[in-house]
This record gives sequence, C-alpha cells and structure tokens, in this order.
Amino acid sequence: MKVDVALTNTFTRGDLIVDIKNCVCAVIDVIRATTTIAVIFGSGADSIIIASSLEEAFKLKEYFPKRILCGEKNVVRPDGFNFGNSPLEFSKIDLTGKKVIFKTTNGTVSFLKVRKAPAVFSLASINLDYTVDFIVNYAYKNSRDVLIICSGQEGKIAYDDTYIAGLAVKRIMTKPYNFNYSESAKLVLSSVLGDKDIKGALLRSVSAKILLEAGFEDDVEYCSRLNVYDLLIESSVMNSKENKMDFEELLELRIYKARN
Repeated sequence: MKVDVALTNTFTRGDLIVDIKNCVCAVIDVIRATTTIAVIFGSGADSIIIASSLEEAFKLKEYFPKRILCGEKNVVRPDGFNFGNSPLEFSKIDLTGKKVIFKTTNGTVSFLKVRKAPAVFSLASINLDYTVDFIVNYAYKNSRDVLIICSGQEGKIAYDDTYIAGLAVKRIMTKPYNFNYSESAKLVLSSVLGDKDIKGALLRSVSAKILLEAGFEDDVEYCSRLNVYDLLIESSVMNSKENKMDFEELLELRIYKARN
C-alpha cells in the first residue's frame, strides 16, 4: 500500500504514484476552508453543500432557502451571505441541526478532483489525529492507498497545506503498517521534522499573510490549533433525489457514518 501527497490541486494522474479510484483521500485547505468546515460541524451542523463560486452559492440558496449561506470572496464575507469563512466566528455560534451552503474556491476544486475516490475526507490540524487514524485503518482493512491533497493557493503550493500534510504523514508513520511513501510524502514530512512550531509555520505561509493583511490574525491562530475535534467529515456526491438543480454533481459534506 502507498501514501502519496499532491502538493496542489492542479495535479495530473502522472504526478501521482497512486490511482485515485483505489484511494482513501484527505483534502487539506487549512487556511481556512477545512478548518472552518470542522468548526461548523463541531458547532452542531447537519450538512454542508460546497459551492465553487458566488453565482453557484446564490443559486443553491434559491433551491435550498433554509440553508445558511456562508463563505468568502477575497477573504471577507460577500454581501448577501449570513456568515463568512472564519472558524473563530463559527466557534461562537450554535448550528445544531442546521444545513449550510459553503462557498470556497481552492478547497472545492480539491474535493471535486477526487470525487470518484472510494472515500474522501476533510482534514485540518483541528481534526488531524482522529481523521488520519481512521483513514489509515480504513485503507489497511480495505487494501486501499492513501492520497493527501493540498489545496494550495490558486494553483500554487501553499506552505500551510503542505505543513499539515507533513503532520499527517508523520502520524501515519506511527502506525504498524508497511506503507510505501512517495517522494512528495517524504518532502512534506521533512518540513515538519525541521519546523515543529505549527503556529509559526502557518504564520510564514502566503495564506496567513493574506489573512493578516485583512485583519484576521485570530483566524490564523485558530487554524493552527491541533486536535480540538474528534470529527470525521466525509465528502460525497449528493443524493440525486435531494439534488433538485440542473448541476450534474453537487458535493455534500457530512459527519461520517460507518456503512455495512
């Protein structure tokens, strides 16, 4: 079995040592999408539909008017949205039983890219150990490979995502399984071994600098928190009976429930 890391979501099949159709996948967009996603579920939400654009988000809201509209454009909350993309903000809100539409750009591309994988999960530092432990055991029991996808920043490598990927690889290596690690997996691991300060590492990323310039320094700190939630969040193509729209596929995130 193999462990591979895609350094950005612009990867091609030739960049990988694994076949997506035989992979358990973990998507990372730690500043801020996958962190915010974890906090939304930690605050009690039932499900999240992810939208890749403002236009798609507003159209989804028309079809699902009871859903809360959340997300960002250029870091800030767009006009007409209920909430932005701040994990700190969502940590103070009771979302028990609520359903959400969440607009994100880099993270959505990543989830869509691996939608045909047998299992896809959302990963951030805030739910890292719990998610990685499940993924590794699931992969071993089902003879699957593991693929970690770093969402990056508009097609470019983002140090914050690769650093969290390195933490995930480090965690995988503590398990008693004989995985074969790709060169990119070894590369992200080396960044963690040489830089053990997670908050400092994230602060040095371009993603963090963008937030700092916009006044969201507290969000960067929140995104650096480790293992706050024991939450396993799965992405899957939305049930066709619930998808009332003209889109071919909608991706929905939910708390994972074991299937028989």
